[in-house]
Amino acid sequence: MKVIIVGSGLAGATAAAALNDAGADVRVIEQSPVWGGQLRTEHAGGIHYEPHGAHILHTTDRQVWDFVTDRVEMLPYRHRVMTEVDDRLLSWPPQVSELEQLPQWADIRRELDRRPGTPRTTNFETWCEDIMGTTLYSLFIRPYTIKQWGTDPRELAAQWAPKRIELRVDGYRDLFRDPYQGWPRGGYLTLIDALLGGVPVEMGAAVDAETFAERTRGADAVVLTAPLDVFFRHALGELPWRGVRLESHFLPGADHVLPCGVVNHPGLDQAYTRRIETKWMSGQTRAGTVVSYEYPGAPARHYPVDDVDGRNRGLAHDYRALVAEEFGPRVHLAGRLATYTYIDMDQAIRQGLNAAARILKRADARYPTAGRP
Repeated sequence: MKVIIVGSGLAGATAAAALNDAGADVRVIEQSPVWGGQLRTEHAGGIHYEPHGAHILHTTDRQVWDFVTDRVEMLPYRHRVMTEVDDRLLSWPPQVSELEQLPQWADIRRELDRRPGTPRTTNFETWCEDIMGTTLYSLFIRPYTIKQWGTDPRELAAQWAPKRIELRVDGYRDLFRDPYQGWPRGGYLTLIDALLGGVPVEMGAAVDAETFAERTRGADAVVLTAPLDVFFRHALGELPWRGVRLESHFLPGADHVLPCGVVNHPGLDQAYTRRIETKWMSGQTRAGTVVSYEYPGAPARHYPVDDVDGRNRGLAHDYRALVAEEFGPRVHLAGRLATYTYIDMDQAIRQGLNAAARILKRADARYPTAGRP
């Protein structure tokens, strides 16, 4: 069974490792001169930091967690985020008990009492206003969204809001409630290295629709993790993405500068959206730290734009249909870039595992005597 993986990000590396474990003949093709995609950890003065933003592995999926922890040691880190509002540091997601210290509390309480039972899904703004009221939305969400997405929040769909936005009353201050959470000892490249260490990887090589047949000749299956509009040379149009740029500062004499791993800054008085101190995640105790400032609007493919009219989702659907039409069932899509979806790390791993499982199932049907090692 010969399989080619196009792309060495988390989804592609996961599929490669799972297929390699099952005895398949796997090869990875990566356009960049390095593997790992946007999942990278770098060092300054021996201190870890992430040049593409904070990544936290959190999941309810025990199989995903076991798949990772079988390969790397995960430090027991629980992620916390705070937000700067009116010169105060408050929990994110907002805790109602903390909001009483805000000068706008009387308006906030009145608006919370008037919330509808079911939030409107007209757009991102209406959904947020209905769960927290106009005042909290204007403090925590609206300016941050304008900076992050470069558009009016009413132009964004409400579809992904329930997963990212909430208002809490229970005092639980970890960002994620998932039972399995952590950060890999040594950084995320240790995970990518572990996934791809036993797999041939051709780096600095591009694959698109025109070169696909030649580059994948002889393969029984292909896992495609590349952005489909680029893969098809924008034949149907360009899929919009929103990227971020990080400016990182090494502070040799500091232990910690921020009160937690991430501090959001929603206000329009600063161009950055958040500050990140990876030392909280890495658990390092040596002197020095790195604080990274995250600026949105970079020419990178970090976040797909889920517009309120659904045009971008429709275009992504058309590209997926084009893959099926031109290349048939031997091509399997996985990862944020290929699926044009706003997914977490555990979902990227799950998509890689599912792609590998579909390929192996199809191989068993075609070659019933192949078995497993």
